[in-house]
Amino acid sequence: MLRTFTSLLVFLVSVLPLQAESIPVGIFKVVNTEGFVQSNGERIALATDMSEGTALIERDATNRLDVEINGAKLSLFPLEQGLAALTWDANGTSLLHGIDIQALFGKDNPEDVPAWGAELDWPGSGTVQLVLLPLGERAYTAFLISHPGNRTVVRQMEFRQSYGPSDRPEISFSTSSAGN
Repeated sequence: MLRTFTSLLVFLVSVLPLQAESIPVGIFKVVNTEGFVQSNGERIALATDMSEGTALIERDATNRLDVEINGAKLSLFPLEQGLAALTWDANGTSLLHGIDIQALFGKDNPEDVPAWGAELDWPGSGTVQLVLLPLGERAYTAFLISHPGNRTVVRQMEFRQSYGPSDRPEISFSTSSAGN
C-alpha cells in the first residue's frame, strides 16, 4: 500500500508543474490579424482578413497541443528553446516582434517564453510552419509561415476565447417567473 501511495505521490509531483502553467485550452475564435508576402527582397502587406475560424485546442499528458481548426487536426510540440527557437524578421511590419512577445510574458530571456510548433502540410500552401504562443489564460498568438515558389508568406493569427468569465453562473429561463 505504501509503495502504491509513494508512486502516486511521485506521479502527482511530476505532473503538477505542467498543470500550474497557464496554458489555455478549449474553443477559440481564430482570425488572421496581419501578414505579408516577401518576394525578391520586397514585402507586400496582405489584405486584412476579418473572417473568423474556429479552433479546438487540447493539451495532452506529454505537453503536446492537439489543435483542430475548421476540421483539420494538427499536433504541435513544445519547442525546447521556447521563443528563442523561432526566427522571423518582422522589421518594417506591424507583426509582433520577438521583443514584443517577451514583454507580453514579462520575460527577459526568450527561452523562458513557451511555444509549440510543427511543420505541417497545409491545404493550398504545401508545407508550413505553425507556431502557437499562449497569451494569458484565454488567448494565443500564432504564426503560419510558408514558402510557396520563391516567396515567403507570413500570417499572424490570434486565437481568442471571447465568451464570459469561466466562473460565470449558468443562465436558465423559467416559465414560472414570466410576467411577474
